[in-house]
Amino acid sequence: MVLSAALALIALDNTILNVALPSLQQDLAASTEELQWVVDAYSVLFAGTLLLSGALGDRFGRRRILVLGLLVFAGGSLAAGLAPDATNLIVSRAVMGIGGALIMPATLSLLVATFPLAPQRARAIGIWTAVAGVGVAIGPIAGGLLLEHFTWHAIFFVNPPLMAVVLIATLLLIPESADPSRPRLDLLGGVLVSTGLICLVVTIVELPGSGLTPVTLLSGLATVILLGGFIGWERRAPRPLLPLALFGQRAFAIGVLTVALVYFALMGAMFVLPQYLQLVLGMSPLAAGLAIVPGAAGLLVSAPLSPLLAQRWGARRLVVIGLLIVAAALLLASRFNATTGLIAIGPVLGMLGAGMGLALPQATNAVLACVPRARAGMGSAVNDAAAELGGSLGVAILGSILGVAYLTRVDGAIAAAAGRLAEVPATVLDAIRESLATASLVVPQLPPDLIEPAREAVGTAYLAGMGGAMVAGAGLALLAAALVGSLFPRRVDTVAE
Repeated sequence: MVLSAALALIALDNTILNVALPSLQQDLAASTEELQWVVDAYSVLFAGTLLLSGALGDRFGRRRILVLGLLVFAGGSLAAGLAPDATNLIVSRAVMGIGGALIMPATLSLLVATFPLAPQRARAIGIWTAVAGVGVAIGPIAGGLLLEHFTWHAIFFVNPPLMAVVLIATLLLIPESADPSRPRLDLLGGVLVSTGLICLVVTIVELPGSGLTPVTLLSGLATVILLGGFIGWERRAPRPLLPLALFGQRAFAIGVLTVALVYFALMGAMFVLPQYLQLVLGMSPLAAGLAIVPGAAGLLVSAPLSPLLAQRWGARRLVVIGLLIVAAALLLASRFNATTGLIAIGPVLGMLGAGMGLALPQATNAVLACVPRARAGMGSAVNDAAAELGGSLGVAILGSILGVAYLTRVDGAIAAAAGRLAEVPATVLDAIRESLATASLVVPQLPPDLIEPAREAVGTAYLAGMGGAMVAGAGLALLAAALVGSLFPRRVDTVAE
């Protein structure tokens, strides 16, 4: 319960901020680029420091690293709530990302140490997975509730007291766990992989919106050099941070890939759907968050059941079933339109959560089953890094598909109405072309006879982009199901020693 609470807080923070972005932009006078980095600074530092954090836990004690992570996260949250401008908020979010990276692998590796027997471990991983997914899904609800009664500062100020409770419970209830050999830390490997992953996530984040610029070219080149150097060093390091031989085990490699692809679908959908609910269907942030509850419920129910079903049907079959359900849900979501009601949306989101809940615990279990318990921190960090990178790619790729389709449709509508838009300022048209969110702010500035047609045009454009993004996500889920069906082990029973 304590480990799940720590995980829930950082999972929640992945999406709780999204509903507060308009308030942040207005209060801090933040540019669109600054607003993007308020969100992305967390992901960049989180992904970049995961592997090193896992190794630190194995070496110095996982509970000790968990405590450190709770303190760093709480401090970053307090600084974020007090931030006077966007720059300070971005730095604070980066600190929170480091805290989250210290917390997440520590929770999973402590769980493995606490439940060494395969059946117990599988059930515990099912609960851990459910908590992580539900935290992501209910983030918009929590954010909406706080914004109903307080300013955006409350989204950050709520973290320190909650972290304090978890910290006390950790010190009282969680035993220390570490690699008994106390290996020497692979500092060079840690520096290479951390900076390489940071550059990789920066490239993923920047490339869709900015294209080939000096920043994306340099970050992409640095990614290749640093991660290439990491691989070369790990092949000859006396105690590698990440034994590359693990990727020669099919269960480990396919487990990592499955985790990444499921989070690709989850985070991609969580990026696209809240905008649809708020800006196309006209829901408030709180109502949009509540509309996502069926997805959280589906995951919360299916993830703890996953280990029991795997014992009966086999892990491989269950992961394939889960991925097929995810693909079906995304295909159904691609059919959502401006008149779709919650009675249709709820079951689809429930399917999406249920499919993820069936697949994720078995994929995570496969990853950890290939790693000796003494190095559970490293295995947990690899699993978490796969989830974070998969989620970043999901937002970047599905967001790009959405953006391209939206811009194409909007440009067509602007060209068709060129004569009627002659008196409209170029800045207003540029805002309409940028995104549905900015369009919703400036459409009221159009001539009265154009407001409703413009709203219909941008809504239709968004729906076209969302449909394409959901179909692309479904295609990837089907590809993953095919790979799992041919390569994933039928059962995952024991931790390798």
